[in-house]
Amino acid sequence: MVRLSRGVWAGERDGRMVVDDDVPVAGSKRLRRTTYVELFFDLVYIFIFFRLARSLADDLTWLGAYQALILLLAVWWVWAYTNLLTDTMDSQRLPLQFLVMASTFAALLLSTAIPEAFEDRAHMFAVTYVAINLLRSGSGAIALRRQPLGRRPLRGFLWFAFSAVFWLAGMLVEEDARLVLWGVAILVDYVAAFAGWPVPGLGRARSVEWNLAGRHIAERYRQFTIIALGETIAATGRTFHESDLSPVRGVAFTVAFVTSVLLYWIYFHRTRERLGPPFSGRPSGETRPAGFAHLVMVAGVVMITVANELMIKDPTRPAPAAWVTVIVGGPALFLVGHAILGRRAFARVTQPRLIGAGLLVAAGPALVSLPALAVTGVVVVVLLAVVTVELAMPPN
Repeated sequence: MVRLSRGVWAGERDGRMVVDDDVPVAGSKRLRRTTYVELFFDLVYIFIFFRLARSLADDLTWLGAYQALILLLAVWWVWAYTNLLTDTMDSQRLPLQFLVMASTFAALLLSTAIPEAFEDRAHMFAVTYVAINLLRSGSGAIALRRQPLGRRPLRGFLWFAFSAVFWLAGMLVEEDARLVLWGVAILVDYVAAFAGWPVPGLGRARSVEWNLAGRHIAERYRQFTIIALGETIAATGRTFHESDLSPVRGVAFTVAFVTSVLLYWIYFHRTRERLGPPFSGRPSGETRPAGFAHLVMVAGVVMITVANELMIKDPTRPAPAAWVTVIVGGPALFLVGHAILGRRAFARVTQPRLIGAGLLVAAGPALVSLPALAVTGVVVVVLLAVVTVELAMPPN
């Protein structure tokens, strides 16, 4: 067995490659744990979520939603692939820490370009995104060049180089063409990853190459989710501070906070004991669906942040269709994402979440033109019902 990271060992067993994240580091009883440098990297996403939410709030149209989706997919991929690298290698080593710090700086640079990414700052966004992917994949391929796992970052490097053609071409054309080229670019990034980055002569990534330390990746997802929910709390406080005080705004502020609390409860209640174990020993079968599930939930959180801002600023305004879409759609996406995650880890609470999401979507058209605070109140009732049903269920 060969150590790949703290507490993570890989080797051949019965003619096949196996990974074990339950083996302690030599001379220590500690297993693989999240490091401070990983948590430091996560901090930049507080600002990223704020910029994404503000960008969507400023252009609450289908075009604005499409642009926000491309940007969300890009910044999520920066986090996910960086996390995949720290999950593979020992993040206590200085070279990897320097690489994570460089990724943190690049992610911060991406965040500053988000509001004008499809306009004046297209060059900054595209060049930074391409550079971070190529640098990270290239560094991983070099560091792991003598191990079978080194093929994964090498394949990733080649596919990122291919998608870079579309990213860089998109920054050189007009906005309409940029929308198309960047849509193709992000599609290439995701389809290639889900296909295992197939490359002639190198094949495609085997399941073991996707994730090594199952409990570590589960912990990283939990930490990222709390960062995302933390942004909803920050946005709620920030918007309330910037608005004129009134009793109805005080109620709106309270309702927005309760929404965040209910989302926290839905995700974290019994999560620690359920989310980690299903990952262990099932790298490919669990990690990719879990990654997709968390991406859906993060998209919902961004919409919820927008909804809270709109609702607190003008709680009595009759909500147009666009407002209802984000007020109702954000929690619905969060519930759907958690249901996807719960296919194995939370099988007994998946159905209430899907029913709750369905109720929100079905009620949406009837909520148009109601006061924004009333629409959010309906959302809180549905979320509270989901939580109540879960509390009534006995633990597995």
